[in-house]
Amino acid sequence: MKTSMDEEVQIQYINFSVGNQICALRIDEVHEIIKMLPVTTVPFGSPEIKGFTPLYGKVVSVVSVRVLLGLPDEETTPSTRIIVVPYHDDYVPLVVDSVDSVVMYDRFEEPTEEYRRYTTGIFKEIAHNDDHEAGILNLDVLLGNLTKSQ
Repeated sequence: MKTSMDEEVQIQYINFSVGNQICALRIDEVHEIIKMLPVTTVPFGSPEIKGFTPLYGKVVSVVSVRVLLGLPDEETTPSTRIIVVPYHDDYVPLVVDSVDSVVMYDRFEEPTEEYRRYTTGIFKEIAHNDDHEAGILNLDVLLGNLTKSQ
């Protein structure tokens, strides 16, 4: 165990899956992870909005990360989760296929061409450790595009 005051603090990330893509958010960007809630759909609504659900005493839009990444939306499964993130003094529930683990990464790089098939800037960086890589989501781009389109 290292105790040096100069040592860089390792940041933990929540890994989650959206289709075949492993994504991650810094643990301090996540308020809560919950099982899928009942969602009331709205006909002719925006495709990235799965519908509405009560959360923390308010009715909020439930956002599909699959659709925001350009993937087709799918039915929920027992592993579907909602990652609740704070955003602009409110909370936004993000639907993901599954939440996998809490990890620390040892190296980061700019997104490669493979990650550019998604919205430009949606991944801040690509994180690597010994057994996998994950796209670190940029919530400002992910949710900023959503609020601009509404």
